[in-house]
Amino acid sequence: MQTALLVIDMQVSLLADETPNPGEIVPAVRALVAAARATGADVIWITDTRVGPDAALIPDFVPDEGELVLETGQCNAFAETDLEAELTIFGVERLVVCGMQSDACIDATVRAGAANGFAVVLAADAHTSHGAEGRDWRAVIATTNETLAALERVRVLPAAEIFA
Repeated sequence: MQTALLVIDMQVSLLADETPNPGEIVPAVRALVAAARATGADVIWITDTRVGPDAALIPDFVPDEGELVLETGQCNAFAETDLEAELTIFGVERLVVCGMQSDACIDATVRAGAANGFAVVLAADAHTSHGAEGRDWRAVIATTNETLAALERVRVLPAAEIFA
């Protein structure tokens, strides 16, 4: 089954301004990207045009030649992009999702992927949410994992198990 890894919103300003656990999320996503590339899975980078002042991917992440980079102004990576058409061209049947923000872009993209007929795997420990104003971001991640795992066509797995 052809797989694509969707790396959502790993952007400089989001990491700097809102991410309470950069020392965890960056290595987790980096490991998933490496595993995806090693197995021949497509790696697709999604960025949010609403992010500022620096919307670039964080320096740890440089798309390889031929890897797709899509921009959207929506939480759902399928909205305002050619993502579904590109996945069809690549013959993708399974999506692996990681990145930021758990209860916004991650949630919306996982739901849209499943609704569009893809088998979706959420990397349980490779997505995060903001911790602004004392927000319990770990609870947000746990709730997102639990809620999305209950959906048809969605599995939530530890990142280390996905491409093993």
